[in-house]
Amino acid sequence: MSASAPEPVDDGAALAASIRDLANAIRALAAHAPRDPDALLTAEEVGALLGLSPRSLKDRAAAGAFPHRRFGKHYRFSREDVAEIVQLTKSSVRPYRGGMRAA
Repeated sequence: MSASAPEPVDDGAALAASIRDLANAIRALAAHAPRDPDALLTAEEVGALLGLSPRSLKDRAAAGAFPHRRFGKHYRFSREDVAEIVQLTKSSVRPYRGGMRAA
């Protein structure tokens, strides 16, 4: 068996295929990259994390009850803000005492 020379390949097609492969690899890496720990979260994201409605979260922030950052009409929350909100809500929750109420 003799080794045959590879057939000539169109350089443009090979380059395009390599670029596609590289772009796909970058997309795959970006999808698994960790989020920026300093990124600010939206009211919707924090609400989903804490089980609060975004509207209630914004209302409490506007009233000064929750720490936040405001950019125009947009509310944003740092991870430290979220931790403080958890502490604030933890101390304000009262246990259910049960029992029957008279009507």
